Amino acid sequence: MAALGANGQVINLGDQVSIIATTVSTAPFGTTIPSSLAMVTAGTALTSATFVHQANDAKAVQHTVDAAHPALSIAGKAYGAAGDQETVIGTVTVITGSGNTASLSVVLATSGLTVTVPAGVCNSASAVGGTQ
Repeated sequence: MAALGANGQVINLGDQVSIIATTVSTAPFGTTIPSSLAMVTAGTALTSATFVHQANDAKAVQHTVDAAHPALSIAGKAYGAAGDQETVIGTVTVITGSGNTASLSVVLATSGLTVTVPAGVCNSASAVGGTQ
């Protein structure tokens, strides 16, 4: 059985994926707020584990530009308060296991950091005929 994404689609090596996540906390970068270099700790719905990514590895809706939202998304939107919804973007490099609990290693789009997440919290661009 293959790795299955959030909508039941097959996820393959090399697929560009969106990781559906929620901000847990954000460490501002210097005195510039918001900053695309802020480090964001994010969590997902299928596991209690968290991962850390650079702010501009993600897309997020615009929030008030203030100290509570110190992160700047890849699209230039301020976010980063605990509970903010975000979509972290990257490319799958390793798949271990199968189904929606398969473990995916994903190289993030901007920073190049690698994170590990369950397949069931990801959407694959190739499953809908596109790229991210």
